[in-house]
Amino acid sequence: MKGKFIYLLPLLLLLAVACSKNYYNPDTDPNKKGYPLGNFTGNFVSIHKKYKPTRYDTTTAALKLTLSTNTGFNVAGDTATIHAGSYGSFSEDFVNMAFYDITYPIIYKAKKTHLSGFYTYTYDGVNLKIASGMQSDTLTNFYYFTKTN
Repeated sequence: MKGKFIYLLPLLLLLAVACSKNYYNPDTDPNKKGYPLGNFTGNFVSIHKKYKPTRYDTTTAALKLTLSTNTGFNVAGDTATIHAGSYGSFSEDFVNMAFYDITYPIIYKAKKTHLSGFYTYTYDGVNLKIASGMQSDTLTNFYYFTKTN
């Protein structure tokens, strides 16, 4: 009987480790650098390339971005003409972010830029840089944020 128990011991240990629940809340981790959560301030920059004559039109707007696992994302700030104030849910891994904007119009084309869709990002614990995931040859959107708290 002891011989059979020795063979079952690794299986029982594996089962015990697999069934134990280890919950991690990134909002409460003071040393988080991997996930961008919290309040950010910075600029939205849109670069539009025109061909005749070849030149670049650049527009900017000062924005505030809040990212939380409980409430989702919220964009506020200079939202009068260039960028829309918006909110919704988001998801991220270590390279990409996806924003699901509730305020994005479904029926017609939006007149202002919305933080909606798939983006690539870099985050070092303080600076958050977000770039459009679907960059075209004529229009590129960037977000440059700094963590405020």
